[in-house]
Amino acid sequence: MQKIGVVEGFFGPAWPETDRKSYAEFLSQYGGDFYIYAPKQDYHLRKGWRDKWEKAYIQELADLAQCFHSYKIQFGVGFSPFGLGETLSTEDRSSLKEKLEIMNGIGIDMLGLFFDDMPIKANLARTQIEAYQEIKKSFHKKIIFCPSFYTPDPILDKVFGQRPKHYLEDIASGIPLDVAIAWTGPKVISPVIDRPHLIEIREVLNRKPFIWENLFANDGPRNCKFLKLKDFSGRDQIFSETEAFAFNLMNQPQLSKISFLAASEVLKNASESQQAFEKALSELCTPEFRVFILKHQNSFLNQGLDAISPTERESWLQDLKQMSDPGAQEIMDWLDGKYLVGSECLTD
Repeated sequence: MQKIGVVEGFFGPAWPETDRKSYAEFLSQYGGDFYIYAPKQDYHLRKGWRDKWEKAYIQELADLAQCFHSYKIQFGVGFSPFGLGETLSTEDRSSLKEKLEIMNGIGIDMLGLFFDDMPIKANLARTQIEAYQEIKKSFHKKIIFCPSFYTPDPILDKVFGQRPKHYLEDIASGIPLDVAIAWTGPKVISPVIDRPHLIEIREVLNRKPFIWENLFANDGPRNCKFLKLKDFSGRDQIFSETEAFAFNLMNQPQLSKISFLAASEVLKNASESQQAFEKALSELCTPEFRVFILKHQNSFLNQGLDAISPTERESWLQDLKQMSDPGAQEIMDWLDGKYLVGSECLTD
């Protein structure tokens, strides 16, 4: 049975802890299955993965796991061993073992082995397969493998280096079939993911893809100027062709709940996308906030922050101050430039 959940895997400000933990109850209430903690900002999980993890950080992960487990939601951690060379060194193997022992002690249910958005090295597939094999010695639960080339989108080659020939085929043959392989569709942010594409990539990966869904992501220097408050379109009747859908959402956690709920309705119940979006608004927003979002949706999606005049901005702020919705505060913060993302997101 296909699963649906959230991967907190974006660049820019990570979600506040209170908002992150609120997803445990939210996913439990609205049919989510899992949550993977993997913000690009977390130094411990990416560029600083070799460094010692302090007790306070380990306790934070343990508290997160306990929170999601209390609502019967699977909890995962996305681990990105940044900077691996052409082969795994003895020190790399030792560091991998040490971190896996910690995560086993925390009791995580899923491990994301994420090689996305990293510089390309020689022997790419071989080194990544070796890393998986090393990790498998210590971790025996579900693994989601994100390859360096997780879409045919040429922007990855432009930014990170030309993909090696047969890279995906080598990964697919070297990674066991019980390991999920993440995929974003035809693009990093795919306007459309259709059945023919999924059938084609299933042949390459030798398994149904684990969709890392970026449709709502707004974590780049350009995309952060927009709010992706829109319907979940371009994905008709495809849920059965996937292993799971993991939504990499907006930098605004409370507004993102609207997007998740609308998308879940489309995937699970084949609802019409605009109707599902409006239903999610009615379910999660006060009537005043719902009207505000629908009224300004074009500005959020197409005009963006830079096109909002000072007069319009002030009018919006006055309206939003009257609303109790947590998403209203996020829009005010967005208007104040608190969600700006720099050039660390290279694929925007």
